Amino acid sequence: MALSDLRREMVLAVINEFDQWGRDVFLKRYGYGRARDYFLIYDGKRYDSKAIAGVAHRDVDGRPMTRDDLSGGKDHAAGVLIRLGFEVTGPGRVVSDHSVEDLLQKVDSLKPAVSLMTRAQKRHQPLTLLWAIGRAAQGEQRLTPWESTYRELGRLIEEFGLKDDRPNPEFPVLWLYHHGLWDLPGHADVPPASGRPAQQWMKDQRPDSGLRPWVHDIVTGHEDIRAQIVVKLLATYFHDVDRNALLARAGLDSGVFGAEPDVHDNARIRGGSSAPGRRAVTMTRVIRDSPLAEQIKRAHGHHCQICGIRLALHQGFYAEGAHIRPLGQPHDGPDEPGNLLCLCPNHHVLFDRGVITVRADLTVMDTTSGAPMGPLRLAPNHEIDPEHLAYHRKVIAEQR
Repeated sequence: MALSDLRREMVLAVINEFDQWGRDVFLKRYGYGRARDYFLIYDGKRYDSKAIAGVAHRDVDGRPMTRDDLSGGKDHAAGVLIRLGFEVTGPGRVVSDHSVEDLLQKVDSLKPAVSLMTRAQKRHQPLTLLWAIGRAAQGEQRLTPWESTYRELGRLIEEFGLKDDRPNPEFPVLWLYHHGLWDLPGHADVPPASGRPAQQWMKDQRPDSGLRPWVHDIVTGHEDIRAQIVVKLLATYFHDVDRNALLARAGLDSGVFGAEPDVHDNARIRGGSSAPGRRAVTMTRVIRDSPLAEQIKRAHGHHCQICGIRLALHQGFYAEGAHIRPLGQPHDGPDEPGNLLCLCPNHHVLFDRGVITVRADLTVMDTTSGAPMGPLRLAPNHEIDPEHLAYHRKVIAEQR
């Protein structure tokens, strides 16, 4: 017998049954023991991967597979679940690959508890993410000793949490672990994020922890994605908070949201580098000139050069510095004024993917339809290099 004929809906049906019966009853009913290494992660919950896959097989040939019929390792049960699009954790690590879209979806699907006092969503999870993203932005180590995590997160929750938020970092760390964003390397049987047993487990284990490696790589290497996540968290959970103060405490630069000038700054744009430096983190990271991107955005008043929209936040305006010729390999573009555009997040994504490009006469084109979208908006002190636009048309847009 093989699991190759499993379909995702079969697995989801078994997950629902697992939730209804509870772990112990489900495993006993189908003759499985508790998993030690590999777990399926779904909707922030953890499931025994071998048992889930084996029971789901009943919809293939009419009966569940027994625990002796299959392996739970990544090359069998766990591997099949990964190919069906599920996340599976191995011993202290995530087995499956992840994308930027996976990260954004997980941030969107946080499920903080609701305060009984204020009826607002509690802030433990978003504060934990902001703290970890701030560490990544500052080039700090991915993993932090539990003593430091407990102390720093506790203070952050006390300062920026709701009135009835208790400074208990154990719960957001455990919840984010089961949600697939947090790493507790070396620990497989991690308890659910609730009650005194969870607190006692954290007290006894005192684990080093931090963002999962793939999450850390994304927020370290993609300034625009990092900014998008931070904006999302602030807009969703921190309506009545001094956001600049929160960003400063979390180690994040409030300039990512844009300062406000209503008029264009006509000072000559300086800085940047024709050969931007790189340094080793968990991957090769291009060192971007953030002040340069801020100058570009100020030159355009934070208006998108394609649609003219300027996103207004509580603490100012937001736009993104988009590189025409990407900095990363194999493009190796320069981090200099002529290789930057000021774009809204939507048009930044479309431009990066080659759905939009700019002709030599500075007409913006929709490459899917071939229709012109109008002229590129310009600023008097921002000169765009036509060679980078030509590279984008030939390499990014034509090879999409």
